[in-house]
Amino acid sequence: MDPLLHLPTIMVFHACSTLISALVIGNLWRQRPHSTLLGILTLAAAIAFFATIMHAMRSIVPFWMSAGAALGAGALSLGLLWQAIVVFEGRRPNYLRAAMGAVIWAVLFLLPVFQASITLRTTVISLIMGTYSMLAGREIWRGRRREPLASRKLAAGVHCARGVIWYAVLAASLLLAPAYTAPGHYAPWFVLASLAQALLIILSIMTLMILALEREERISRLAAARDPLTNVRNRRSFVLEAEAMLARNGGPAALLLFDIDHFKQINDTHGHATGDKVLSGFAAMLDARTQADWLFARIGGEEFACLIPNRSAEEGANIAETMRRAVEELHREFDSGLVAVTVSIGVAASNDVAAGLDSLFAAADVALYQAKGEGRNRVRCFSRDFVLLDDRPNDGGYPVAANKAQVPAALPFRISRQA
Repeated sequence: MDPLLHLPTIMVFHACSTLISALVIGNLWRQRPHSTLLGILTLAAAIAFFATIMHAMRSIVPFWMSAGAALGAGALSLGLLWQAIVVFEGRRPNYLRAAMGAVIWAVLFLLPVFQASITLRTTVISLIMGTYSMLAGREIWRGRRREPLASRKLAAGVHCARGVIWYAVLAASLLLAPAYTAPGHYAPWFVLASLAQALLIILSIMTLMILALEREERISRLAAARDPLTNVRNRRSFVLEAEAMLARNGGPAALLLFDIDHFKQINDTHGHATGDKVLSGFAAMLDARTQADWLFARIGGEEFACLIPNRSAEEGANIAETMRRAVEELHREFDSGLVAVTVSIGVAASNDVAAGLDSLFAAADVALYQAKGEGRNRVRCFSRDFVLLDDRPNDGGYPVAANKAQVPAALPFRISRQA
């Protein structure tokens, strides 16, 4: 066998890579001492380092240490790596499961027949390590729907590839030749398998760190797209997603514009803290009533919007009426007293106005002001027959509409893309 593929050389390379991993991750853990994930990964890498060193010194150290303790420690290291991924996916680690492989190995190693058979030992350790690797890959893959990260497929594939190689070691030891044919002599297939495992261990650590970076980026991106008070989409996020929805959606889409009635009075009477709670409760209640393909957002102050694909104006108005009634029942008791909340809603459908989100917003805005002008706490659907409130004498009973253009032919209403 070529010296570059000499098993002791590969084990030294393996040991150095695990030592570097332990030092790098340990330094991160020192900076974030409350991170369970980093703590488990540091422990797993440190144990893997000592296990590799002991196994590489099989010609020097006692057999129980190079085969028994070293391979048992290796199984523990891989079990801890599996549980570190469990923590990464947001669940509590199970250290008993992590140690189960090492316990099984230790119990079997006490049997003389087990110590005497290289094939039996290879079979058992391959099953343990292969199963741990597959479980780690499965854990990463299971999280793809809850948290879609770009490198999940790669990370899961790396761990599953480690499992496949371990199972291949098992098959080769049974069908070809034992891993160790004589002291200092190794089966060529085992040397190649060891090299592949050494490379995949580095990849498994790297992909896990990449996933962590992608998670931080995703959290930052989601935070930038959310209103900090209500945790629903903000204006900028809503506009970007709504424009994309309208561009790809073949059917009509209904836009609902909400404006909480007399919100300034709530703030003035009960205080801004109560006003914030009203906004949060209002948003949470309506958000819970939206479906997965709807877009719901706070677009400013006490104003909210909901874009519903594949709905006509009439269907949108029916949905809006259901929401209005739910809000009407939203009586909240605060320290400052009972607060009754109502909402006015304007509805417009994309097939009733000129193309584009700006026109749809303008039409729903006109309908909203019609609802408020008629006394609030009601739903109004946009109609070409509406008289713009701007054109009526303003005696203080009607708010001034935002649009002064002809609706819906060419509405110049522009949506700000600022958050």
